[in-house]
Amino acid sequence: MVRRSLAILVIAVAGMIIPGAVPSGAAVLSAGEVTATTVLTTPAPAGAATANLAVAATVGLKVISHNICGGMCQHGTTTNLPVVTDLVDAYSPHLMMFQEVCYQQFEWFGAHTFTSGQYQMGFTAMLTNYTGCGATSCAVNEDADPSNDDRRCWIGQVMAARGTLSGRDEISVGGERHQINGSTAVNPRTFRALCFDVRLAELGSRVVKGCSVHFRAFQDPAGINKRARTAQATRLASDLDGDIAGRKIVVVGGDFNSHAVDPAMDAFYRPETLPGGGFGMFYEADQDDDRYYGTRCSTSAAACRSGAKTLGTATKYDYIFYSETVDPASVSALPIEVADTVSDHDFYRGLIEVSTTA
Repeated sequence: MVRRSLAILVIAVAGMIIPGAVPSGAAVLSAGEVTATTVLTTPAPAGAATANLAVAATVGLKVISHNICGGMCQHGTTTNLPVVTDLVDAYSPHLMMFQEVCYQQFEWFGAHTFTSGQYQMGFTAMLTNYTGCGATSCAVNEDADPSNDDRRCWIGQVMAARGTLSGRDEISVGGERHQINGSTAVNPRTFRALCFDVRLAELGSRVVKGCSVHFRAFQDPAGINKRARTAQATRLASDLDGDIAGRKIVVVGGDFNSHAVDPAMDAFYRPETLPGGGFGMFYEADQDDDRYYGTRCSTSAAACRSGAKTLGTATKYDYIFYSETVDPASVSALPIEVADTVSDHDFYRGLIEVSTTA
C-alpha cells in the first residue's frame, strides 16, 4: 500500500526559506506532521554572492536530470553521492531533477554544501514500502498511521533549484492500476510529477515551473505498460498547458521509460519534430544532435526525436523538455556516464536559451 502525502514541510520566515535552517538535512516536524513530501534548503557556500544580478535579455537555462538508482544500485547509502554533487558543481545548473532517491539520500543532498550555489529542494515518495533503501522490513509503513513510518522505506523524486521554490504542485499522472512486470504483479507505485514554481535571479520577474517525473517502468507483450506511459505523459502535458499559457517557462525532466519515437512522447515533442512530429509544446535538450538521428531523420533536419543514450549502451529513457526558447538551435545536451555503483542511468545535462521577458 502506498499512501499519498498530505502536507509539505517548509522551514521559513515571512515566506523565505532560511539557508541552513534544517540541521544536518533533517526535517523538523511537529507532532503528527510526518509526510513523504518535504522541502529542504542547502547551506550557503562560504563567500556566496548576495548582490542582485543584472538581468540580461536572454539566459542559458541549465538543467540536469538524473535517475540516481538510489535503491537498486546504491542500496540507500550515501557513499557515492559525491560523484553526483561533483557533476552538479561542475555544471552549476539552475534546476535539478532526481529520480529513485531514497529519503536518507534526499536528506544528504539537503545538508550538502554545493560550491555551485545554494539549492532548495523538495521530495515526494513514489513508494513508501520499499525495502531496497536499507530497511529489512517495511511492515510498519503498511498501517493507516503515517506518523510511525520508517523513512528508510521511502523512495521517490526530488525537484531542486538554485533559487526560490514555491507553489508546490504534485500532479497525479495515473497509471496506478494493474501494475505488472511482464505478467507478474509488482509493488504498486504512486505516480506524480513533483513541480514547483521557481524564482531565479538571472531571470528577473519571470517564473519557471520545474517538474521531476518518473513514469511507469517495465515491458509486457500486451503493451499494458506502454499504454499507461502514454496516458501518463498526455495527462502531465495537458496539466501543464495552463502554466505555459500563463507565460511560465515550463521544464520537465525525468525518467520517461520510453524511447523518443514511442507514442508516450507524442504529447511532449512539437509538431515540427521529425519523424512524424508530435502534438506537444516542448523542445527536448538533445533533439538537434544529428550524430544520433540514425535512419530516423535526414542530417539536415532541425529537430529529430532522437538523442544520445542515457541508459545502458543504446537506450535513451531520460529527457529534459523546455516549453520555450528564443532560438531552437540553442538547445544542447550532454549525458555523462557514471559507474554502475552510482547509477545505471547517465547524468543528463541540458541547456536552452530563454528570454527574461514574457
